[in-house]
Amino acid sequence: MIKQLFSELRRRRVFRTAAIYIVSTWLVMQIADVVFPALDIPERAIRYVLLGAMLGFPAAVIFGWFYDITTSGIRRTGPAGPEELDSAQPLRRSDYLILTALAGVAVAILYSAVGNIVETPTNEIQRTASDGPPMVAVLPFVSASLGEDSAFFAAGIHDDLLTQLAQLQSIRVISRTSVMEYKDVERNIREIGRELGADAILEGGVQSAGGRIRINAQLIDARTDEHLWAQTYDRDLSLTNIFEVQADIARAITAAMKATLTEGDTEQLTILPTENMAAYRAYRRAMEIAYDPDGGFYTFAYRDALEEAVALDPTFIQAMAELVGRHAYATFWEEDEAATQRAEELLGQIKELAPHSAEYLIAQAYYAYYALKDNEQALQFVEQAQEMRPNDAHLLNLKNWIQRRLGDLDGRLETLRLARELDPRSGVWTGSIVSTLINTHRYEDARKEIENSTVEDYTLAKSYSMLLVQEHGDFDRWVEGVREAQREFGATSDYLSLWEALIASRDYAAAEELTNAMPEEKVISKSYEGELSLRVSAQIVTYWLLQRNDRLTPILHEARTHLDKARDADGDFRSHITNLTMALVTAAEGNRAETELLIRRYWRGTSGDQTEQAAVQQDICKMLGMAGSTTLAVECIRTGLARPSYVMPFIDPFLPYFDSIRDEPEFVELLAELESQ
Repeated sequence: MIKQLFSELRRRRVFRTAAIYIVSTWLVMQIADVVFPALDIPERAIRYVLLGAMLGFPAAVIFGWFYDITTSGIRRTGPAGPEELDSAQPLRRSDYLILTALAGVAVAILYSAVGNIVETPTNEIQRTASDGPPMVAVLPFVSASLGEDSAFFAAGIHDDLLTQLAQLQSIRVISRTSVMEYKDVERNIREIGRELGADAILEGGVQSAGGRIRINAQLIDARTDEHLWAQTYDRDLSLTNIFEVQADIARAITAAMKATLTEGDTEQLTILPTENMAAYRAYRRAMEIAYDPDGGFYTFAYRDALEEAVALDPTFIQAMAELVGRHAYATFWEEDEAATQRAEELLGQIKELAPHSAEYLIAQAYYAYYALKDNEQALQFVEQAQEMRPNDAHLLNLKNWIQRRLGDLDGRLETLRLARELDPRSGVWTGSIVSTLINTHRYEDARKEIENSTVEDYTLAKSYSMLLVQEHGDFDRWVEGVREAQREFGATSDYLSLWEALIASRDYAAAEELTNAMPEEKVISKSYEGELSLRVSAQIVTYWLLQRNDRLTPILHEARTHLDKARDADGDFRSHITNLTMALVTAAEGNRAETELLIRRYWRGTSGDQTEQAAVQQDICKMLGMAGSTTLAVECIRTGLARPSYVMPFIDPFLPYFDSIRDEPEFVELLAELESQ
């Protein structure tokens, strides 16, 4: 009976139909596996193709039983006649081999399908980020209506959610700077995931009207485009409800990413920053000022908005901590008794309200760093706060500045790389890494960082043109590199970088033209009485190199008059930095003794601040060269090359500042040493 059935299947060419169907399915699957990703079709679609093919297989077999495809068209296969039955041949060995091969192909396809389904479940995220807790990127929330309130709450909820997620131990979150690039931009989710190094992407929208607010959010696997979770919340408009929704979204994210909330995480999600809507609005206004390139942390508008928030809600510790930072910053460059008292008052209030909070630690770090200038204590506070906010890029930035002041440049590099991982679309972190590597004379590493950077940035481009001098030694090419970078990024307002390259190439006429285009305002001054504007400083050097005493003399006279206003009753400068500024004037005057004296006074005033010393070493060497102080200039260059500084062996000794001492034996010896190295 079975032999007759198989003989009939062969007569009706069912085996051939099945073979053609299975092989065609395999070919379609191979094509889909290649084409679908190229067309950004979700990978789950491949599984749907396979499932459809599997469901169609019985229909193909039935079709093969009843019909046959011939050169004359499709014909129905009739029952076998007596002669066909009598002449039917039993299955040959080759028939069994064909059946076995077809069965093997079918099993392979089914195994692949099952493996595909098991490997990519819809409720478990596929990791694409680096080792560590899973990484989520929260894209800017969309305002679903035209009202200003919807836009306000969309921005606020997005920012607050980032802050909330940054406090969790179980996941990591991409920082605000990087995700804001995708605001109002249509981009493929998998492409965004690759660019940000994220495992999952959260999208959301907000609609506010008539005392109600609707918040919708969806979490998407960044590798497969799978929707892991989605929810819409309709609530009465209140901060309590908004923060509860944000906490619920945070819990849903951790659950979808198979992360386990720690006890600290759970506690953080229950904290309500403020219930006062007016205070919240003032705080949000302060944050927008801080994010604005034309505003910033240091502005009075930022300070005043935070003061308003704290006045409206004296328990709003989040606003109070930032306000401590702003007042402490006001004391960094000069004494400000009122700012110091206000910062200390706020610190006391935070201690009473939340002595074990991250906000209290952050506020103490601000105060220790800016007001007390106790960098070691500030670092301790930051590291304690990091334990509570491991994903806070803002906190990492503060830590980076403290480590810089402490001279812990290796630690700073580690911090900067962590910050870049959380903020991959910002060139700031790579720029700081490159600057630190240059400062520690690791020029090849600095070039590799720029070459491997995924972000195009003016600072990186101009730094690269400078580093290439080590390879070609052509200062004219350096000038062209800076010009090209400025054209590409529209950065023509960066006068200093181009001016320095022009001076190096000895194109003094172009340098003079550039100094005349520089703005009048003081662009480097923090202590307005004890500094000179970039324009005046550049003109002094340029006219000194041009030997244009008719232009140089009146500028030096005006500079002396201006700087003398910064002296105290004893005739000393109120800031040690002013000694260095005056040293430029005396060097251009050719007064070597006074230049050396002013530089010694400046060094005494740095109090071991390695950051400041590294930053000015290069300038001091140039001033000593202008003043004709051969021994000290050579010693300055040697010292700059032996410790962190921006003195570069392939640039600084060849600058025109040292032309007057270039033939002196000590300087010749220095050049010979550098050449041999």
